[in-house]
Amino acid sequence: MQKSNRDFQMEISVYKTEGIILKKADLSETDRLLTVYTKNFGKILVRAKGIGKKESKLKSLIEPFNIYELMLARSRNIDVLANSYAIKEFNYLRGNLENLALAIYFGELADKLIAAPEPDDKIWALLVRAFLALDQKRGDLAKIKEAFEKKLLEFLGHPSFSIISKSTEREKLHYLQSLAGEEINSIRFLKSLSLTS
Repeated sequence: MQKSNRDFQMEISVYKTEGIILKKADLSETDRLLTVYTKNFGKILVRAKGIGKKESKLKSLIEPFNIYELMLARSRNIDVLANSYAIKEFNYLRGNLENLALAIYFGELADKLIAAPEPDDKIWALLVRAFLALDQKRGDLAKIKEAFEKKLLEFLGHPSFSIISKSTEREKLHYLQSLAGEEINSIRFLKSLSLTS
């Protein structure tokens, strides 16, 4: 049986990729805007339609910092989430306030420092390793934070913290914010938990 032109268009307008949700924001009462770092396309924006409805089957399948296989429908402006399933859920990370605070910080840094939807295997692997490390019961959170910041800067082609005369947490934050062009908001949360000075 020969496929119609409409069937062919539907096939090419839906695609799959693995992704980590870095951020979730309200677009409307029921729609959410997701910032996702994908394995195949880099950082993209995705619209999750109707996800705020009580009966939405995707509601529990768009938690930040988990790894998902996403089925996305192409759209003129922002692609739309058609379906997803969790490949890896980071439950310990979500249940531990300090680890969750660092995950939020990592997500914000990645969102604000990565500009274009350009795939990068090193950044994908860094995000996966960082969230895996935060999902462990033991681990030196200060070392995990330092390693993530250093590697993200390196992979994005930015000079490391070594260019700063005094490598204090305050100077590091100022440097990161100058690269991002805006404030890193999650740092206040980290300070309140004494995860940074």
